[in-house]
Amino acid sequence: MSIDASYLEKVFTISDADARLRDPQDLNSYLKWSATETLPAGAVVGGFKLIPNGTEVRVLEARLVTAGSVDRRVMGRVAATSGLEIGWTSTRNLRGKFIGETVGKIAPAAGAGRFADTAAWSRGNYIGQIELVEIVDSKLEIERIALSTAAPFLGMVAAAAADDVLIALNSGFRTYAEQKYLHDGFVAGRPGFNLAAPPGKSPHQNGVAFDIDVAGAFNSVQYEWLKRHATSHGFLRTVSGEAWHWELHPTEAAAAKAAGRHKRSGVNP
Repeated sequence: MSIDASYLEKVFTISDADARLRDPQDLNSYLKWSATETLPAGAVVGGFKLIPNGTEVRVLEARLVTAGSVDRRVMGRVAATSGLEIGWTSTRNLRGKFIGETVGKIAPAAGAGRFADTAAWSRGNYIGQIELVEIVDSKLEIERIALSTAAPFLGMVAAAAADDVLIALNSGFRTYAEQKYLHDGFVAGRPGFNLAAPPGKSPHQNGVAFDIDVAGAFNSVQYEWLKRHATSHGFLRTVSGEAWHWELHPTEAAAAKAAGRHKRSGVNP
């Protein structure tokens, strides 16, 4: 599997009766049928060009496009499984909507410093720059995970998928600025802000922490699967009361598995 472009080796299915083709020169615009073209059955001049619902495709290339002021969407250049190229469309038209697919790599910029977007921190100390991988999260937004931890996470996701369980990310790597924003909001008691470590002290800032979508928390299908299998992939729960927070610590996870646990000793519930 390609770590930073996981979609390249997969077959997807169009799962939208209104799967519109995009203009390759402007991916926020749609292609329409003109009077000079031979129209397929059911198409009309000026109507949108569509990919038939149920079509099996491969994604040849993915590109992040800003739609509106902050919404970043993933567009895919797709081809039929026969190899015939079809064109660009939103990956939201695909079954699964590209959740969990990696769509690019971010390398540290030359001279990047301790507060750069690729700066890693641990226990209040700046520990250097790391490469990141962009991934589509459970809300169809773009998160980042550390390249060094991407393979075990994607392996766990694939194992869950084989059991028909979707393991999707809510939050991965965080920059110093992002962690400060969350911590400041929590300290100020702003609505929607939960407990967050001070900037520089969160495991989300060195790439080992993954907040996983476990709707229903401890009673969810996802949590039950993680309880049984996460330690086999090097992950375990490390924060009391947070069913969603899992960290990659292979040695500690192996010891927990041997002891019949799925979480760090002392973590409750």
